[in-house]
Amino acid sequence: MHFIRRLARRAGISALVALAAAVATNVRAADALQVVRIGGLRADSMIRLFHAERAGYFAKEGLKAEFTVLGSGPAVVSAIVSKSVDVGYSAIVPAVFARANGQPIRMFMTLATESGASDHQGTWIAVADASPVRSVKALAGKTVAINASGALCELLVRDHLAQAGVPYDAVKKVVLPLPQMQAALEVGNADAACMAEPYFANAKLAPKLRARALAAGMLAALDPARPIAQDGMFVREDWGRAHAGVLRKLLRATERATEDFRKDPALYRRGMIAEFKLRPEVADQVAIYFEFGSLAAKAGDVQPLLAAMQRHGLLQGGVDADEFVLPLE
Repeated sequence: MHFIRRLARRAGISALVALAAAVATNVRAADALQVVRIGGLRADSMIRLFHAERAGYFAKEGLKAEFTVLGSGPAVVSAIVSKSVDVGYSAIVPAVFARANGQPIRMFMTLATESGASDHQGTWIAVADASPVRSVKALAGKTVAINASGALCELLVRDHLAQAGVPYDAVKKVVLPLPQMQAALEVGNADAACMAEPYFANAKLAPKLRARALAAGMLAALDPARPIAQDGMFVREDWGRAHAGVLRKLLRATERATEDFRKDPALYRRGMIAEFKLRPEVADQVAIYFEFGSLAAKAGDVQPLLAAMQRHGLLQGGVDADEFVLPLE
């Protein structure tokens, strides 16, 4: 009996030693991961980055992501330039503004594109269903909510107004974060609002609003056959050149996460429910409009956006698409 007890004690000690060794190994493995600080808007494209972290795709590349949520594209760009984050997610327009003003920022990954094809848009000018405003032209004299000056919403509103023959100064602007657009429409602080997913999906089903699209797409005349980049990942040029290998790892991990969503769109919608606390019926309304396959940024996908910014006088000098994009492939 004493012999059996001694064996049991020894077995217990051995198990504890093995457990301690396993914990130490896991701690060392975690410590060995390179931390990458990622700042970004709280928007649908970030779901892929969150999934890449949860699914272990970043860890398999030797990386650990630390996320910081920021309120606007200009705030993301500022965080990148000031080195508060290593890389950042935003719409492209704020980064182009920064580049045009001499800031060393470059784009290395495209997360979402838009085209004129059906359901291939992820930005809208929205109004309440009961609103008397039935056309972009009818926005003259009205109040339109945008998420920031010098951001994608400004370009979107400018371009759709121009196509309708309405000067940008003919509408009043109010600046609000994207999550507050629905409330602004509901209480009447804005007659129309720039919206992105998942906020537009939620606004469409909101009983007090039942939002409808007055215009779709970041540009008014999108070509159905030519997707153009809408948002992406950005980096300081010096950090990007010094850590090109890290950027390639981020790219591969994000492409794996995107492929998961291609195979199982329900997985993407579950991610939206978890991150944005959406009701399932709202998540079902969220458009899946991003591209699959290679996400490496390409100058040709950015050029139409740069041309639109120049057309509206948003770029005084100019930004070369080849210089703006940091090639990784």
